[in-house]
Amino acid sequence: STLTSTIASVQVVPVPSIATQPLASQNLCVGVTIANALTVTYTNGTGTVSYQWYSNTTNATTGGTLINGANAEAYSPPVFATAGNYFYYVTISFTGNNCGTVTSESAVINVFEDPTLTTQPIANQTLCQGATPEVLEVVATGGNGTFTYQWYSNVANNTTSGTAIFGANNPTFTPPTSTVETLYYYCIISQATLGCSVTSTIAKIVVNQSPSVVNQPASSTVCLDGNPSILTFSVINGAGTPTYQWYANTTNNTTTGTAVPGATNATFTPPADTVGTLYYYCLINFPAIIG
Repeated sequence: STLTSTIASVQVVPVPSIATQPLASQNLCVGVTIANALTVTYTNGTGTVSYQWYSNTTNATTGGTLINGANAEAYSPPVFATAGNYFYYVTISFTGNNCGTVTSESAVINVFEDPTLTTQPIANQTLCQGATPEVLEVVATGGNGTFTYQWYSNVANNTTSGTAIFGANNPTFTPPTSTVETLYYYCIISQATLGCSVTSTIAKIVVNQSPSVVNQPASSTVCLDGNPSILTFSVINGAGTPTYQWYANTTNNTTTGTAVPGATNATFTPPADTVGTLYYYCLINFPAIIG
């Protein structure tokens, strides 16, 4: 008699190959990791599949260092702390008969140092309302790519909670002085490359109400060698310690007088040793205030 076995199929599939290679190149600055995980897909082959990612110091797919725990189709390196070029590749192994192992192409991560500032904005300015301030300026270098600028104003002395100033997108910025207030300004300089940015130091701008004289010095008429009234006045607003200089003039104006030697106090006793009329005024200066 004759017996016939059941049918055994023999399926021969193509050897495996990489269908999707990891992204060939990505750029970033230190302090971050890549935005797009290194990912690989395959086609064909058979059996159980296993992945192993490697790091390398050169653009090669041999001689790399095995990365412990990197055993999936996708891999994201940890945050990069040091600038340099980092290379990665993956091997995909199949348990199927004669399927072997396939290796991806190498992917490079180019890591740049963060940009730095060689010029910071002026740290402090105290001005009178409406005065012209010194321009705030930053100069950036390093990183990777073209710089973009955004200035911020803040009521607090920090670089985290400020409000972006519309249109303030240049390396220089002139703060307004139309309002009596204290504001803090800073600039964030960034580049298109992931993680490449730097924040300036803070510029404090104090705008004071313009000082004015109240209780003006009083005129007096005396006889020769008499005792004129002491000239005095009061100042409101201003900031810091003012300086004083009294002037004498033969005409009734405050522009063409002659400085009185030694008359550098807030009060002045005019002499009465010569018959005639002199006009006195005081120039008060606040060195701490611009304008």
